[in-house]
Amino acid sequence: MILQTLLNPGAGPNQGVLDNDLSSVLSSSTPHVLASNVNVLDFDQNFQVLHFQQYTLMDNNWEVYTGGFVNSNQDGLLLYDRVLRDVRLLGFDSNLHITHNQPIHNVDGNWEVFSGDFKGAGRSQVLFYNPIGGNAQILTLKTDLSLADTKNYTGWGTNQVLYVGHFGAPTLSVMLYDPQAVLSIFLEFDSTLMVSHQVTVHSWDNHWQILIGSFLDRSRCLATNNCSTGDDILVLNRRTGQLEQFVFSFGNQYQVDDTRSQGFVRSRVAPMDSLTSIDASSFSLLTTLNTSIRGEELY
Repeated sequence: MILQTLLNPGAGPNQGVLDNDLSSVLSSSTPHVLASNVNVLDFDQNFQVLHFQQYTLMDNNWEVYTGGFVNSNQDGLLLYDRVLRDVRLLGFDSNLHITHNQPIHNVDGNWEVFSGDFKGAGRSQVLFYNPIGGNAQILTLKTDLSLADTKNYTGWGTNQVLYVGHFGAPTLSVMLYDPQAVLSIFLEFDSTLMVSHQVTVHSWDNHWQILIGSFLDRSRCLATNNCSTGDDILVLNRRTGQLEQFVFSFGNQYQVDDTRSQGFVRSRVAPMDSLTSIDASSFSLLTTLNTSIRGEELY
């Protein structure tokens, strides 16, 4: 019966065996081969092992992700099993004892997993993107890591390469990179996780590798007001070895009144709509560097 439950991805929210398998003390009914298959440890300031805890998970197909799910100063773990379609969220205390163990069942098996604070909550949400269907979800968690809310998104495009980064907005944003169309779409979210700003730019084909991070000095573009603090987009051309640094920053959206319409008003002729929409977002190439990098992995 236990094996049948373990192998049945549709068992639903009553998967008691899987949900309660995490323990540092094995019950007599648990096969000995499963003992201590998870080791959790941390280190002191001298890089000596400070705490060491052993746990048992009856399923051994978990993908492991970290994120600031507990608070801005403490990470939690997200475990994802694509076969059983299960997610497990774990939180720890200062001694690495598990304080929260929250399962989510019947999860799609095609998600790519990301995390970050997309709405300014002070801790991370979970972002799922399905490159096959082009849909996405953002999960908001409670303080005990149970599920508080889910936002669903469609129309993000199939086979996009998704990156998260700080692109001039107060919170984390998303870049969807389409190497076939040579386009990238930047998405900004508001405090309710609605997409509040979307900008499409011409970008790179499939010969480029992309890294997101705050790599280089931004003092030049900050001095000329061409960018804001945040992350850079570092791209490497695998054919030529050329390395380029780009900066994208969301700007204000506003409308400009065309004052030439006032002549129609004075002539008592009804003017046409004279408001022009302006988006002050910027996408700039800052630096180009020729390198000998070709086949090496770049992280």
